[in-house]
Amino acid sequence: MIKILTLISVLWANVAFSERNQFSEFFNSIESLSANFSQTIYDEGLTLLSATTGNFSFQRPQQLHWHTVSPNEQILLLNNDELWQIDIELEQAILQQTKDFSKTPLYWLINKPDSIKNTPKFSHQEGDINWYLAVNTHSQPIEFGFIDGLLHAISLENELGQIVTISFKQLRVNPNIPAQAFELSVPKDFDIIK
Repeated sequence: MIKILTLISVLWANVAFSERNQFSEFFNSIESLSANFSQTIYDEGLTLLSATTGNFSFQRPQQLHWHTVSPNEQILLLNNDELWQIDIELEQAILQQTKDFSKTPLYWLINKPDSIKNTPKFSHQEGDINWYLAVNTHSQPIEFGFIDGLLHAISLENELGQIVTISFKQLRVNPNIPAQAFELSVPKDFDIIK
């Protein structure tokens, strides 16, 4: 009898887990995010090509401050429809022409799951991480990993067939982020390229 009750409870837990979508719960509840990140890029043979670290802040609807600190300091700054790439070493800020974020991980941050047709679905569990797979007709598949309901990692294959993994630490949900964090502010001697 105890074995049957244990089996029923395990099956019930699996049904309850499969009905819960951590991706939707998390992304529908946020208006802002901040965290430290580490990003790795591997080639098809799993040789490490690059590793970067930094921090980011995000606020809906379309504001992002992605600051790579190591090995080279760069900033990706999104403020509504303006996307700037700022290279500290080269002392330049370049306005990017792309306005279609559907091919980037930004698409999933900007849009709440309630407004997305193909919301990522639970794919698999690896260790403590629950992975949700997003298949967007405009881009490569992308996976979002969650631990205890919080975003832990993003993994995707880029257009070159490389595997990009971004891991987050010290994630803060709905922090107050000052508006000036998303404004272009560079020293006067920087080249501004539009």
